[in-house]
Amino acid sequence: MQKVRSYLYDKLVRPFVESTAPIPGICWGAAIGMFLGMTPTVGGQMYLVGMVWVISRYILRLRFNLPIALTMTWISNPVTFIPLYFLYLKTGAWILVWFGHVSDVGTYADFVRAIQDVQLANEYVEWRTRFVNIVGQLFWKFGWPFVLGSLVYAVPMSIATYPITAVAMLRYRHLLARAEGLSYEEWKARHVEVL
Repeated sequence: MQKVRSYLYDKLVRPFVESTAPIPGICWGAAIGMFLGMTPTVGGQMYLVGMVWVISRYILRLRFNLPIALTMTWISNPVTFIPLYFLYLKTGAWILVWFGHVSDVGTYADFVRAIQDVQLANEYVEWRTRFVNIVGQLFWKFGWPFVLGSLVYAVPMSIATYPITAVAMLRYRHLLARAEGLSYEEWKARHVEVL
């Protein structure tokens, strides 16, 4: 259990606590990463974050913290993506039924079986290619309920991530300043990057 805790700390917490970026850049990175992490794009999320970062920085002239955004995409990963994707599928199907469209997505066992069928069909390919193929097959088979359901979770979670990250980072940095015997403004002038 200690190895898991240490691994999670290194991958998910350390980028936040060691960042010297301004808080708004960290918050935007966390929100963008959360949004893309909650979309059904396992295997391609980090590439999508990179593309959004390039477009944001060089075309739109907006900045966000790329390492933080990459970290937040890990919310969905090879361990969590099956339950998350089924949740997306059921939520999207429920919404479509609510609007009068027929949508039968089956049970969790049917969903897992569909994923296993795709995995068997891609047994001898690299794991990343396998995940991309699984997501592609899921889009092909389940389509709109899948996409709609993911947006139901991705949008509010990414919106909530910004203020939660801002409060957490501000509190953490105030603690660091107090530990050094500095006011927050002095600590900020000494440690935070200027963009």
